[in-house]
Amino acid sequence: MFCFPYAGGSPSVFRGWVHAIPADVDVMAVRLPGRDSRIKEPAYREWPALLAAIEDSLLELLTGRFVFFGHSMGAAVAYELARQLSAKGKPLPAHLLLAGCRAPHVPRYVPAIHHLPDEEFYEGLRDISGTPPEVLADKKFMALFAPTLRADIKLAETWSGTANEPLDVPITVFAGADDALAPPDRIPEWGRYTTGRFTAHVLPGEHFFLRTSEDALVGHVRATLESC
Repeated sequence: MFCFPYAGGSPSVFRGWVHAIPADVDVMAVRLPGRDSRIKEPAYREWPALLAAIEDSLLELLTGRFVFFGHSMGAAVAYELARQLSAKGKPLPAHLLLAGCRAPHVPRYVPAIHHLPDEEFYEGLRDISGTPPEVLADKKFMALFAPTLRADIKLAETWSGTANEPLDVPITVFAGADDALAPPDRIPEWGRYTTGRFTAHVLPGEHFFLRTSEDALVGHVRATLESC
């Protein structure tokens, strides 16, 4: 299972999943440039370059049965990567698990923030509760990390598409009951994007229910993997 974190996220987001997922499934979290050991590498700001780099890095690993999981921006990455693989006739995931993400054709529900001056940008981050207050207050760290956050959020905020080319891949979508960025009432829109089985689950929490409802989410992911 290849896991793609939310904007600014790192593989550590999925550390607790390793022992909760079936033992015969390898959890492989993707570390993008601009964070952790790759902090000095510039983050990708455009979709084509990002997807090309991920495909090049993962292609040799996409053998046998595999699935993609992504949260928020990571869900968009998982979907777009699957779409790119499909267009090239390459191996496809056995399942797409997408969390906290609107369907591509659904408009954003909150104003964009990636282009705002620093203080307004930080205030926007506070509003979506994605960055801990103590991190936002660390001016030295934010000076280093803000470009990565801006790049990731730009990708998320400029992402769009249509439902004209459904994938031949089952899709399971997870939503937070109080998520303002990807409202649960619009989650069924993802059903247009697959010719296979579509399943939706609404879990307690806001946009980052990945953290606050982790046990419930992992339980659903585990059940999905066991049915693949």
